[in-house]
Order: sequence, then structure tokens, then C-alpha cells
Amino acid sequence: MEENKTNDFLEKERLGKLMTKYCVPCVIALLVATLYNIVDQLFIANASYLGTDGVAASTWVFPLTVIALGVGMMVGDGCCTFVSISLGAKENDKARRAVGTAVITLVCLGLIFMGIYLVFQEQILCLFGATRANASAFSMAKEYFTLIAIGIPFYMFSQAMNPIVRSDGSPRFAMATLLTGAIINVILDPVFIFGFHWGMTGAALATILGQIVSALMFLGYLFRMKAVKLNRDSFRFRFPLLSKMARMGAASLLTQVSIALSMAVVQSVLTRYGALDPVYSQEGYMSIPTAVFGIVIKFYQIVMSIAIGLATGIIPIAGYNIGARRNDRVIQLLKMLLLAEVIVGAVFTVVFLALPHQLTALFGGNSSMDENVRQAYLSYSVTFMRVFMCSLILSCFNKGIAIFQQAIGRARTATALSMMREIVFGIAMPLIMPIFFGLDGIPYFMPVSDVVAFVVALFVIANTVKSLRKPIQETEIAPAAQPSQTAPAAARGVVTIGRSYGAGGRSVGKLVAQRLGVPYYDSELLEQAAVSSGLSRKYLESVDEKSAKLGALYRYPGFDFNPGAALERSAAQAQREIIQRVAQEGSCVIVGRRADQILKGHGELFRVFVTAPVEARAERVSRRENLSLSDSEQLVKKVDRERASYYNQYGGQSWGDAGTYDLCVDTDRLGLEGAAALIVAAVQNLHTANAGDVRTETPA
Repeated sequence: MEENKTNDFLEKERLGKLMTKYCVPCVIALLVATLYNIVDQLFIANASYLGTDGVAASTWVFPLTVIALGVGMMVGDGCCTFVSISLGAKENDKARRAVGTAVITLVCLGLIFMGIYLVFQEQILCLFGATRANASAFSMAKEYFTLIAIGIPFYMFSQAMNPIVRSDGSPRFAMATLLTGAIINVILDPVFIFGFHWGMTGAALATILGQIVSALMFLGYLFRMKAVKLNRDSFRFRFPLLSKMARMGAASLLTQVSIALSMAVVQSVLTRYGALDPVYSQEGYMSIPTAVFGIVIKFYQIVMSIAIGLATGIIPIAGYNIGARRNDRVIQLLKMLLLAEVIVGAVFTVVFLALPHQLTALFGGNSSMDENVRQAYLSYSVTFMRVFMCSLILSCFNKGIAIFQQAIGRARTATALSMMREIVFGIAMPLIMPIFFGLDGIPYFMPVSDVVAFVVALFVIANTVKSLRKPIQETEIAPAAQPSQTAPAAARGVVTIGRSYGAGGRSVGKLVAQRLGVPYYDSELLEQAAVSSGLSRKYLESVDEKSAKLGALYRYPGFDFNPGAALERSAAQAQREIIQRVAQEGSCVIVGRRADQILKGHGELFRVFVTAPVEARAERVSRRENLSLSDSEQLVKKVDRERASYYNQYGGQSWGDAGTYDLCVDTDRLGLEGAAALIVAAVQNLHTANAGDVRTETPA
């Protein structure tokens, strides 16, 4: 039970505080991941013996690390989402098995990527824009890529473990671990590049040593996780779990891979059209377009790290609240996320448009560069940066929308958005723009892509909010939905409502209580039982409406075959006493918890069962829980079995059998309002009939 308590605060804590706790470490962690390559480029650009050729070399390699990062994030973010939803639904076994499967997958994929990169090194570099015509830069790229490939397994593992550790409730540890690796990289880069003059080898070595340290720290954390307790069984590879996690994390993969593919296209186009340009086709100038793009895309990655960090940081929060059916909090979280994304985009747009000279000079100020080359470099970089960065607000907004879809389990929508923005526009536009505008037209692909993606994102967000509000309206009927002719003043008796899962019994119960003008009891009973018994509400929820073999919440004295179940007997007794007490206090509506059996013999008891066909209930649950129809139908049948077993275990009455109740209603035929109206009419008629009987039998 303690495991379930660990992450309860995700449902109860203020969202602003939760975003600070989870998003800030996530942003820092992603900035650290970006920092690895930026730091290398910063020192490489200012090393007199490397210069723009070295920057171009590292730019060619960068997309290859992004692809590996994307695969790692697919597993890591997918696992994070799956674990968060599982913990919210109190399914801890699924959570620990998912983590174990993710770890095994990461190790295998890391080794596969390392092998591919080492064996097909030159071919891969050429695919990503490298050219043997620029012999110096190509040689540096091979030197740098060799060591980076060796460090890929550690890089993938550490980056994927970051969201997994966050989902376990330790965002600060995840941040500190990646930050430790980055600090090692920052310290060793100048030592190896300027001190030992190891060139590209030194830059790569500093990077992978930091990655190794981070990976080892995350490995150690696996043995002391908090909410997810791993054991030997956890580390059995389970393909069905991997398949679910991969679908949930597919948007992360597509985001990163599409960035890499877009970079490959842009770098190839820059090389092609640069060779046709009268300035950049000259010896000494050939690396400038690629180097400039490499620098600008690093600054862009800094902003995207913040935007993506904000969005992925809320994955555990959104996932847990989806699992806990707190869609009201999910909607509020979406609003706060989008506001934060817009602010980030606006701030950085101002920075990049106002300070392009200063920012690009950081990567091109070494004294060995010819002055003419330096001026050409600065001129092209300033123009490229201002055009490329002018739509950052839209970029951040679009990223937030796409990743939020992933956070609430809508993998297909998230994947579609990522494919459209990053692959369709991110690849097509760089190919189209230079046809009409030459080398100068290439940076315009970014704002054009962002504008089109933004229009689509607006439709997605409207649909998302609408669908999230549906379950709120079905479970929390607003006063405005009540008819004006409610509540007879003298409503009497106790109405108990049994319900099949997904039929809308809670919503019907609330409407009935509102129209009769009487108290409504559902989860409130658990709260009162927790106070009277001293047991935690979460414990009571975990055994609520479960059969004896699953929890024995209502074992009667004398029929308890488990002499060690004192805790469960206390829970059963406390809730039974609460139900009896609220019935004695006056008229009310009680939903579920076998209240009709507990109150058997009560003078004015009206027993109702609310149901609907399985298909209709599965469709309702599918919308509410964001599940496929097949998964939803399985869940409906599972919960029905549990409720039937729980209700029937004491004999004498059968759950869902019409003969057990005074009235059975079908919400698929009648709707929630119609079902409530029918129940209210029946209660009123019964009250009138009883009152007439009393008058008839009273002596004159």
C-alpha cells in the first residue's frame, strides 16, 4: 500500500507547484543533453587549429546523436507515460514490469546503434551532408564520430532513464545526474582541446566520459526506486509492454528523428547550393553555410529543450491525473503549459532578433580566421539566425501541443502532429525554398512550416479540450444542467443505486439527489470511513467494491475465514456503520458499496440498478479513459466481474438481476437525464402511494 501513496500528491498538489517541481528539472536535463554538443562546438570553433572545419564536422555528426536520442526517448518517454498512468490507476505490477522491459530494450538498442555507426561510418556521414570535397572537415568528422559512436549506448541509456526516474517521483535526481555528466564534459573539453591538443578526439572523449558517469548513476538508481519496486521478475522482456510504450513514446522518436532527417536535408541543400554560390564555393569559404546552420540549430535546440522540457515534464502529472480521472486538472495543466510555451518563445524571439551578431560571434572569433572569411561568416550567420528564429513562439506552442497529446495517452494524435510538422514540412520546405530563392531562401523553411503547423494545432487543442470535458460533465453534473422543476420539498426514503461499469450510475445518482433535494453519497463514504476507522482513504479505495479474495471489505463477523484480516474487518465495519448512519439521518441517495444489502429492512428503501449494453458502456469508457474500444470493453467486463463477485459473495441476492431491485434503467435508451427523471418519478409515486395508505389506515 505504501507504493500507492508515493505519488498521490500528483492528484492533490497545486499544479503550479507540480510544474515547478517536474518541469524545471526536465528542462535542465534536456538543456544538459543539448549542452554536450554545444560545448564541443564552442571550444572547437575557438580552437585555432580547428575553426569552421571543426564546426562543420561536428554539425554533420550531430543529427546522428539526435537519432539515437530519439530512439532512447521513445522508450524512456513511453515508459514514463505508461508508468505514470499505471501508478495513477494503482497498477504497480505493470509499472515495474514496464521499467524492467525498458532497461533491457535500451541496452540492446544502444549496442545495435554503436555497431551500425562504427561499421557504416563514412556512408552515414555522407548521407547527412558531409562531402569528401572538403577533405579537412571530412577527416575531422570521422575522427569525432568514431568515439561518439562508442559512447552511444551510455548516451541512450542515460537520456531514456531521465523520464523514467521522473515518473518514479525523483525529478531532482534525474536532473542532477545529467548535470553531473555535463559538468564533466565542460571541464574536460578545454583540457583535452587546448591543453593536450587532442582536437576532435579530445572533444568526443570529454563528451562520452560525461555520458558514462551519468549512465552509471542512473543504473545505481534502479536498485532504490521509490514508487516502482523492481525485482528479478521485472527484468523479463515483455514485448506487449514494449509495444504499448513504443506507441506512447512514438511522438518523441518522430520528433527527434525528423529533426535529424530535416538537418540532413538542410545540410545537403546547403552543400549543393553553396557550391553554386560565387562566394561560398571558394576555398576557405566552403564550410561556412554548414557551420552557420550548425550554430543556429544549436541555439534553436536550446529553446526547443526548454519547450520540450516543459511539455515532457508534465507527462507524469497529466498521466497520473488521467489515470485518477481528474480531467479537470488535466485541462488546467494544458492551459498553464501553453502559456509557459508562449512566454518562452516570445522571450527568445526578442533575444535572437536583437543580438544575432553577439551570439554568432561566440562561435567564430578565433584569431586564425581570415578577416574576409570571418566577415562572410558573420554576415551569413546573422541573416540566417534572424529568419530562422522569427517564429519561435509558434515552434514552442506546436511542440507543447504535440507532446501533451502523448502525455494523455493519445499516441496517434501526437505522432500525426510530429510527422506533419517535422517530416512533411521540415523536409519538404528546405527542398522547395532554395529552388525559388537559392541559398538565401533555405532558412525560410522554418517560419513557413511553423505557421501551417500552428493552424492544425489549433484544431487539435479544441478537440482535446472538448473530449476532456466530456467525462467531467458526465461525472460532475453542473447545476445549470438541472431542470427548473427539481426537488419536491418532502422527499423521503433512501435510494440506493447499483450500477454496471460505464453506465453513468454516478451521474444519474447525482441528478436524482439534486432533484429530490437530498444528500448524495459516493466516495464521501470512504472519507468518513477513513476518519472513523483511522485507516487511510487510499487503503479503503484499494479494497473498495472488491470481492473477498480481492480485499474482503464487507466480511461479516462469523463468516471471516481469514483470521489475520483484522485490517480488512476494520475497514468493512467502518464503512457499514457510515452507510447505516447516513440512512438513519434522513433521506439520501447512496451509490454502490452494496448499500441495498446493508440497509435491507430499512422502512423506506428504494433499490435501483443502472445499466446499459456493453457496447455503449465501452464507448463511454473509451472516451473517458482515452482507451481503444477493445481495451475499453475488456475493462468494462473486468470491473463488472469484480462488482458481481463482491456483491454476490454473501448469497441471497444477485448483482444486476432485475428481481433484486425495485427498478432497473437503461441509460443507453433513456440517457442520463431520462434515467434520473424516471427514478425521481418512481420515488415520488411510491411516496404518494405510501402516504395514501397511511391516511386510509388511520382511524377517523
